[in-house]
Amino acid sequence: MPGDFSMCLCLSPPPPPQLHRPPKGTLRPCLVPSPRAPDPRKKGVVFADALGLALTTVCHFSRPLFDEDPLVLALASLRAMRPFSNSTYTLDFQPPAHDYTRFRDKLNQQQVCLEQCAVQGAAVAGTIKVRNLGYEKKVTLRVSYDNWQSHYDLACSYLRDPYGAGGTDMFSFRLPLPPGTQWAEFCICFWCEGKEHWDNNGGKNYTLHKESEHRRYLQNVYR
Repeated sequence: MPGDFSMCLCLSPPPPPQLHRPPKGTLRPCLVPSPRAPDPRKKGVVFADALGLALTTVCHFSRPLFDEDPLVLALASLRAMRPFSNSTYTLDFQPPAHDYTRFRDKLNQQQVCLEQCAVQGAAVAGTIKVRNLGYEKKVTLRVSYDNWQSHYDLACSYLRDPYGAGGTDMFSFRLPLPPGTQWAEFCICFWCEGKEHWDNNGGKNYTLHKESEHRRYLQNVYR
């Protein structure tokens, strides 16, 4: 009979688990916070005494206006109504172009005529029409501030007129009124083809004078 075989199984115990220990030293976080900028909305409070200033300010008010003497108030009102010191200049003529038919007749007769004119602050600006008698032209303003004891000529500038007819040309001028000017007078000279043509407002010239605003106000009130 076959013999009995016995087998002995020897099971060895499992190996002990291995523990991973961190290296010696202190662990640091991976994210490093950035420094924060100061909040601009935060405001500090500094008291006036810390700066060497007084904590209180005392204001002294004068008596109310209604407590003033009525005579003082009346005098103040009169001072407020004193005449104006500002002045303006007034033309002693009407610009010829306001009557176009008359203006056209004068231009055909004289070859030159003042068209428009207006006071602009301390100057007089205007336009002049001349007949196209030739290519070379020169227009000047002869001006006097002292009743023709002295005078000077002011050159006018050629002005292209997009609406003008081919038979006429336009010139412009700006006549200064120096400080202290009380009166001015001028006439116009047009030179072309060796000849001079004048516009002197029918022998009266074109004049203007200085007038106070207070006087003009009274004239308008009592007109």
